Amino acid sequence: MALKFPMASMPVEAATPVNAVAASIETALTGNNNDLVFTAKTKGGAGNSTTVIYHDPGSDGTINVDVVGKIITVRLAYATSAITSTASNVKAAVDAHPTASALVSVANADGNDGSGVVTAWNDDPEVTLVPLAGGIDGTPGRVGEVCADDTYLYICVAENQAPGTNWRRVALGSVY
Repeated sequence: MALKFPMASMPVEAATPVNAVAASIETALTGNNNDLVFTAKTKGGAGNSTTVIYHDPGSDGTINVDVVGKIITVRLAYATSAITSTASNVKAAVDAHPTASALVSVANADGNDGSGVVTAWNDDPEVTLVPLAGGIDGTPGRVGEVCADDTYLYICVAENQAPGTNWRRVALGSVY
């Protein structure tokens, strides 16, 4: 089924619309195979306020996840005076928690297989917590809206709001 756009009656606005981008953060822990990437499930700037913490409990216990608002705290497993949670354990715990997994997806960082033991991260009360970053709101648009800049023609293929990705672009060729 072909889409019909009322382009003949719509002016072409000089603009460069954008599709929404999800916020994310990658750990950078000491050690090997222990870094993860957390990506907001909702695209747009809203994900920039989500924070992930790895908490060193300092006493024996199993891994568990707690969520308050948009702060995801992973209490790391601890035994015999040491953290025992691997990146794979953290990923599994976040994935299994309904609220945390609704906020973020978790993947091994490039070059990591998840087998390495993690350390406390983003958990210093003396330092401001570091949230996910890089989330960008999409440009609002109506079906069939057309914009252009020096390089592309943009067409909105469905109603677009802040978390939307409904803008498509076509490269402009040479003038004829």
